[in-house]
Amino acid sequence: MERETDVLVLGGGISGLAAAGRLKAAGLDVVVLEKSAETGGLSRTARAGDFAFDLGGHRLYFSDGAVRQWTVDLLKDSRLLRPRRSSAVFTGGRMLRYPPTFLNGLLYAAPLLLPGRRRKPPAGQAATLKDWLEKRLGAGVHDRYFRDYTRKVWGLGTDELSPLWAERRIGGGFSVRSLLLELFGGRLSSKENVNTFIYPEKGIGELPAALLAAAGPAVIAGASPLELVFRNGRPAELLYDRAGQKERVRFKALVSAMPLRSLLELLPGLPGTEPAAIRYRSLVVLFAALRRKKSLPYHWVYFPDSDAPFSRACELANWSPKLAPGGWLPLTLEFFCDEGDAVWGLDARDLALLAFASPAMKALAGDFEPGELAVERLPHAYPLLYAGAEAPLAAVRSALAAFPNLFTCGRTGSHAYMDTEECLLDSWAAADRVKDLLKNK
Repeated sequence: MERETDVLVLGGGISGLAAAGRLKAAGLDVVVLEKSAETGGLSRTARAGDFAFDLGGHRLYFSDGAVRQWTVDLLKDSRLLRPRRSSAVFTGGRMLRYPPTFLNGLLYAAPLLLPGRRRKPPAGQAATLKDWLEKRLGAGVHDRYFRDYTRKVWGLGTDELSPLWAERRIGGGFSVRSLLLELFGGRLSSKENVNTFIYPEKGIGELPAALLAAAGPAVIAGASPLELVFRNGRPAELLYDRAGQKERVRFKALVSAMPLRSLLELLPGLPGTEPAAIRYRSLVVLFAALRRKKSLPYHWVYFPDSDAPFSRACELANWSPKLAPGGWLPLTLEFFCDEGDAVWGLDARDLALLAFASPAMKALAGDFEPGELAVERLPHAYPLLYAGAEAPLAAVRSALAAFPNLFTCGRTGSHAYMDTEECLLDSWAAADRVKDLLKNK
């Protein structure tokens, strides 16, 4: 089968769908290709028997009032909950609330207050995440709260990671003084630490569903890109596989929200680039329906210690009652890993055996009766910003700029650690550049 369209969008997660919707609203014909059988990407709500669960803890929070209102209007047919955010860190057998209260702020601040815990910070510009953290917070806080959890999540030490993540997620003005003020005030300035957020009652999957319904672009699911064809030095058509059949779509402009490395593999021999330099951290999500006495008073809990094989647990009953029907109190447990490693290959039963035997699980859930289990594997969940990643990323972006009708967007497409609001803004910006290109042709 052959198709023609104005714009081809690669990736049917929220970034691809948001770009497609903006382009469709401008009167352009748009086709979206999604490799998976379902749209939604990392913001999909999955099913396990009669249960629904998100692929991790997704919440909607905004710094831009216009984007917030646009999202609320988009979800007008959904019941929107506005929970008060509650999270914690379980470490050393103790549950510490986060953001901290005045009292347990003392526990967080202890490494700062103990004598001898402040080494001289490294001089010069931070080359690694470790440099960045020690320069602002000192060795005590780095060792107590970042060292072990970072290695567990990213598979690398803080001395092997770029400071790009911290600059984007925490902010360059972060310091010991600001941390102490925020800890003892009980409020953290980062947008990620807002007290309340928006959450669709039936799961975050209502967001990509609403994007799809509002935009109405042609979506081809189960489509695996095979080859880009060029004309006059520009990508002009894509050959893809769908259910064992080769199909083709011709286009004037291409928007890629799929993993950046996958895009590079469609552009072999692109000068100065190496797909292997674009790296990811994978995630395996275990859903476990449990019968237990009561739910935890938190949306999610982080587990930095090695006695927990998982890094984070989400208490689904606190996200929405719809996610905990019939007296069940399900959890999702997140296991960070690398695609193809030992954890990646475990089925739901083996993951559950690993999780349920841990001291952390006993502290988390107490006595429980297990029920339905399910597992979801996410190979490109997090862009891995390792130390030295800046140079290959810059080379890739420079090389892609040589194609005037090719645009990237979103967390995986732009290979940047974006939240939902940032993904929407990035996708709209890419769509606006496409509109300008096609308007001037």
